[in-house]
Amino acid sequence: MLQDKKNRVSPINTKAIIVGMILMFIIVHIGFYFTYIQHFPEFEGFSFLHHIHGALMGFWVLLLVVQPILIHNRKFAAHRFIGKLTYLMAPIIVVLMILIARYNYHSGILEKSSEEIFAKQSNTWMQIFMFTLFYSLAIFFRKNTDKHMRFMIATAIVMIGPALSRTILHFWGQTSVPYFAIVPLYFKTALVATLLTIDVIKKKNWMPYTIVLSAFILADIVYHARYSDAWQTFGKFIINNLY
Repeated sequence: MLQDKKNRVSPINTKAIIVGMILMFIIVHIGFYFTYIQHFPEFEGFSFLHHIHGALMGFWVLLLVVQPILIHNRKFAAHRFIGKLTYLMAPIIVVLMILIARYNYHSGILEKSSEEIFAKQSNTWMQIFMFTLFYSLAIFFRKNTDKHMRFMIATAIVMIGPALSRTILHFWGQTSVPYFAIVPLYFKTALVATLLTIDVIKKKNWMPYTIVLSAFILADIVYHARYSDAWQTFGKFIINNLY
């Protein structure tokens, strides 16, 4: 996250943001402990691609915790420096997300149909879309503290979904189907709706969270329409050109 000098005096509840980012950090690491971290140090069944993806995503989550702490302590130079590092990190993360999706497709196609696999990847591709959208908007509005901050928070909310899904699936197994996918979707949408409501009540700029909420609602719709002709047509395009 970047911070322009003229926006340093903007009133931001950095303590609340820090607490929220720490909670997000804990949720994400609990979720990925069951499917990845607990396999340390052997990591049997995981490829080098998974390790790079895991390391970068872990660093991104840590960054989301560190950045508001730097702002709270008025370490603006360090905040801007780390923000500039994301110019390289974010595109690499997106590429790795696509490569992981490609890897999972080719692994899954051995047992299920192409349509079934891409329907299952509806959440994955919406996460790729939302992460790219929110980060791009955060950088576009980097000189507007309120908008920049909200779009960066949105990238954190995107990451809560996969972690919650893994946690639910771990504790409830197959009995959680399809709730392990639906619950995280609705939870994220409800969370953003709550943040938007707070902004409206406090007469803050409601534009950022309106965009974010619209994207999450779209993700919910896509999940429920994952077997539709429209989504499967998009899937064929992805499979033919990226997979």
